Amino acid sequence: MASEQLTFGALEKRIEEVPLAPAYRISPNRRARWGNGIGMVAGLSGVVIGKTFPASLPTLVAIIVSVVIELAAFAVAWTADFPGLNLRPSKERQEYAEALDYDLPHHLELIAWLQTFPRERLEVMSAFATHRLDRFRSKLPLLTGNIEKLGFLPLATAFFLQFRSMVAPSHVDWAEIILIGALMLIYWLTMLQLGLRFRLEFYDTLLKMALADSHPSQSK
Repeated sequence: MASEQLTFGALEKRIEEVPLAPAYRISPNRRARWGNGIGMVAGLSGVVIGKTFPASLPTLVAIIVSVVIELAAFAVAWTADFPGLNLRPSKERQEYAEALDYDLPHHLELIAWLQTFPRERLEVMSAFATHRLDRFRSKLPLLTGNIEKLGFLPLATAFFLQFRSMVAPSHVDWAEIILIGALMLIYWLTMLQLGLRFRLEFYDTLLKMALADSHPSQSK
C-alpha cells in the first residue's frame, strides 16, 4: 500500500498530474475559465469605451476590436470540451473518441491508485464527498438561483444590451452598463461554482468506483 496519507488534496494533485490527450493543447477547464473571463472583460470594455469616449474612428475601432476579442474568447470557452475546432462533425467525433480512449487508462490508473489505500479510508472519504456534494447541490441555488439552468440566457441579455449600446450609445445609461457587468459577473461566478461541483462529483465517482472494485480483504 502507498505510504502516503490519502487526502482530497492528494487526490486533486494526482488528477492534475494526469497528462492531457495530445489533441488538447490547453486543459478544458482552463480554456473555459480564461475564455469566459476574457470574453466578459472585452465585452464590458467595449460598452464602457462607447459610453465614455466621443464618437470617432478610433473609438469605433476600439469597440470593434473588443467585440472580436469577446466573440473569439467565448468561442474558445464554449468549445472547451472538444479537442479541436474541426468543422466536419465526423472528424470532431473521431477526435473526441480518441481523446476518450487516451483518458480511459489514466482513469483506471486513478482508481487502481485509490485501491492501494485502506478500504476504511475510502469509505470515510466517499461518505464525506457524497455529503458535501448533496450540500453543494442544495446550496448552489441559494447563491445563484437556477441561473445554471438558464444556460446562455444571461449572456444573451448582456449581448443584447451591449449591441444596443453600440447602435445607440447615447440611449444607454450607466445603470444599464452596470446591469451588463452584473449579468456577466453572475454568469462567471456560476461557472466557477459549477466547476467546483463537477470536480466534487469526480471525487465522488472515483471513490465509489474504487470501493465497488475493491474487496474487504484489501483493508488493513
